[in-house]
Amino acid sequence: MLGIALVASSGVAGAGLLSAAEDRDEVLAVAQDVSYGQRIAAEDLTTARLNPDPAVETVPAAERGQAIGQIAGRDLTAGDVLSPSALASDRTPGTGKALTAIPLKPSQVPTSGLHRGDLIQVVSTPGQNGEATGEVPPSIATEVVRVGKPDADGLTVVDVEVESTDAPTLAARVATGRIAVVVNTPGGD
Repeated sequence: MLGIALVASSGVAGAGLLSAAEDRDEVLAVAQDVSYGQRIAAEDLTTARLNPDPAVETVPAAERGQAIGQIAGRDLTAGDVLSPSALASDRTPGTGKALTAIPLKPSQVPTSGLHRGDLIQVVSTPGQNGEATGEVPPSIATEVVRVGKPDADGLTVVDVEVESTDAPTLAARVATGRIAVVVNTPGGD
């Protein structure tokens, strides 16, 4: 009797596993590392089967053709599931824009962090012995394109896209280290 119960329960469990395997979605995954800004080629992509999860954004395998030729919006690592936010249609910087790197100490980054798509102001701060005046300090509006990982000293490099006419001024201000970042509009990533 016990043997019959075990065989029956094994059959039910096997049917459940087969059903779960059939409920998986075929999605795109990264076959080999792709660097930020690189155009995605066919050999960079593979497929994976995943159980659907509304909390995980994926690109259906059927959209492989649309993904090929897109630009990697961030570094992609082999084995990762491809998400829509990792794809960009154009290279950064765009026409009339420039890409500038801003190294930021932990005290210069909001506690919520910076994210791709954030619209920020890079504000000039007074010199080491300078007093803040009652005037509004000069600032440059820009958009966060990429946020690096903090290094051993906690320094985070943020790539921003700025009007090409503002790029030299921003680079000079950043070189002094006397800047602050103000988030105007949070981005989506």
